[in-house]
Amino acid sequence: MKTGAIICEYNPLHNGHIYQIQQTRNAGITHLTAILSDDFVQRGDTAVLNKFQRAELALKAGIDLVIELPMPYSCASAECYARGAVQMINALQCIQVLSFGCSGELEKLQTLAGILTNLENAPALQKYLKAGNSYPSAVFAVISENYPAYQNLLSDSNNLLALEYLKAMQKLNASVQPLGIQRKGVLHDSQEVSGCFASASLIRKKLQLHESFQAFVPDFTEQLLHSADTANFSNLEQIILYQIRMLEDFEKFPDVTPDLAGRFLKARQENSLESLLEHVKSKNFTMARIKRILLYMLTGIQKQDLHTEIPYVRILGFNRNGTELLKRIRQESKIPVDTSLAKLRKTSPQAEHFAQIQERSASLYGLAKKYYSSAEQEFRSKIKLYHEGEILC
Repeated sequence: MKTGAIICEYNPLHNGHIYQIQQTRNAGITHLTAILSDDFVQRGDTAVLNKFQRAELALKAGIDLVIELPMPYSCASAECYARGAVQMINALQCIQVLSFGCSGELEKLQTLAGILTNLENAPALQKYLKAGNSYPSAVFAVISENYPAYQNLLSDSNNLLALEYLKAMQKLNASVQPLGIQRKGVLHDSQEVSGCFASASLIRKKLQLHESFQAFVPDFTEQLLHSADTANFSNLEQIILYQIRMLEDFEKFPDVTPDLAGRFLKARQENSLESLLEHVKSKNFTMARIKRILLYMLTGIQKQDLHTEIPYVRILGFNRNGTELLKRIRQESKIPVDTSLAKLRKTSPQAEHFAQIQERSASLYGLAKKYYSSAEQEFRSKIKLYHEGEILC
């Protein structure tokens, strides 16, 4: 048994993801786990399909075992997102390889990851931050000035999450080995297409505009997207506007600086989500960051939650290979493993706290769809069992 993992959102699962799974298999991985994001994703947005639907797609695409990356980590910044997922892989204690997409040589990316870690509190970085630069632009300026040979790696969007995974692996002294899969076709978030490859963001855009995206996804993804009640962040407009008007203490939430808290206060009487976002956004505060903060506010995630170790492993689905891997995980995992959130929440105070966040997240996601749903599916949805081409339940 050679075990591997992919940290993913599958929002939605497309041909590029199929390619990564195939290439990971070609590297000798016999048992493959997906660490799948919750219903809210890293860019601070709703996933178009809920996690149970995306788990089904993952199993059909060749994943053996699907594990949930819980809130708050699934909608956190790239650094926290990567740290939470790698921390979970560490806790499983039986994953040997982490597979991820990139556009550079793995050895150079590992070196750059070490440089970036050492820069975090460096005077050179503080100089650019004090001058009013955002953190990403300050980092890029320091790398361009002091390590020009790595400038192109850092400016390539395909490498950004890969670098965060490598940083997390180094900081956590993870035993898992990195496997860099060279991205094929298009850049991350690109609005261009290349043959049968398109970015997830372009596919989501085509879905919203009712344009064809059939060429870029497997048939089972297309069928589910056309039949499902998909979610949209804009459907939360009234809830967001109400929450902003009622809040007084913005600084208790992750990623909120005094300056950003002031911008929220000034914009709290805006009458549309679009105008609220535009008034808060600036060159130092990206739209993704602002939307993540709104999700923190709506689900009650506070700063300490992003520094709490994930207290359990929740299984969303598996196939026959996954059964073998799950048996080993149950034996070796350092934290509780189960398919039931109701059971997991009873294992520790931290687990109860995370389960409460998950319940609020599910309630909020249910209001982002055309046909509202409650948090009941968080406790009643059956895990996905995949066997010989069929989802059994």
